[in-house]
Amino acid sequence: MKVWNRFLIALLILVVIPFYWLLIDARTGGVPAQKIDLGQLRQAAQAISGPKPTGIEYAPVAARRMVGAAFVAGGGLKPDLIGVVAFRLATPGGDTVIESGVSRAQAAQLQMHGWNARAQIRVNHWLVGARRILFTHEHLDHVGGYLASREYAAIAKKAVIRPEMVKPIAALAGKGAGLLPGPIVYGDFAAVAPGVVLLRTPGHTPGSQMIYVQMQDGREYLFTGDTASMARNVSWLRPRSHLISDWIMPEDRPATIGWLKALSDLSKREPHVTLVYSHDLAWLQSDKRGPHFHTDFPFRMTADDRSPDDGPDAAELQDGPLPAP
Repeated sequence: MKVWNRFLIALLILVVIPFYWLLIDARTGGVPAQKIDLGQLRQAAQAISGPKPTGIEYAPVAARRMVGAAFVAGGGLKPDLIGVVAFRLATPGGDTVIESGVSRAQAAQLQMHGWNARAQIRVNHWLVGARRILFTHEHLDHVGGYLASREYAAIAKKAVIRPEMVKPIAALAGKGAGLLPGPIVYGDFAAVAPGVVLLRTPGHTPGSQMIYVQMQDGREYLFTGDTASMARNVSWLRPRSHLISDWIMPEDRPATIGWLKALSDLSKREPHVTLVYSHDLAWLQSDKRGPHFHTDFPFRMTADDRSPDDGPDAAELQDGPLPAP
């Protein structure tokens, strides 16, 4: 019996405890909540005169399945569909694009098994036609399509980049770093277009920001970036797993938790403000739970984890200054 007890204790130490800490532990108790002042954001949304966005569409460019507990600590072992998504704010005074998709090479580098060539071609057209390009932070799955565009030289200056984003994006840009625009410096928030306001939220990365959007008809959205990648990050108030936030993609976990608490408070206080989650493809495409944005590219993974649209149109895409992995 003693030998059996020792075996169980050893199993607990070597397997169960690390598994719990890496994928289940979601403690947030001692972290103070950050504050999101919706009144200030609404006021800032009026600071720049002109027509506000009239519609939002999105393009899911790539996807992969990941165990639910990866992006939502304690989220179970059932796989979630994680997407790389770009958004277009259709605006009479000039469109705004949020995020930029990824090229085929970048999708492979990120181990995204489904990549939609037609969707990325559409995003490239958005980038060329947009007045401004915004990013919620500086990671490859958000800035990659911008840097890899064959029109990079023409669109580079459209990007709005915070100082903390400059060095990481320049490293990804390689020889194209010299074309990057000068950074925009702001305090807690800043209006960049009629109805579009940046909210500084460092934590997931130093350059992380959320994007508040007030539509012409009064609808309100808050693009949460990777502070809340999945809807359950907010509804369950659970951060990413330690496996992701401490090892694979290190972040300031307490700061991120503080912003998650702020989002949770906001969702309860202002339920009509729609939070837009950066990677939750199942939520985004849900008729019941999602934001009901338009897309011409509903994403359905096939049995071999390939998008049915990963096809011949890929020849139209050429990687720019980013080297293939």
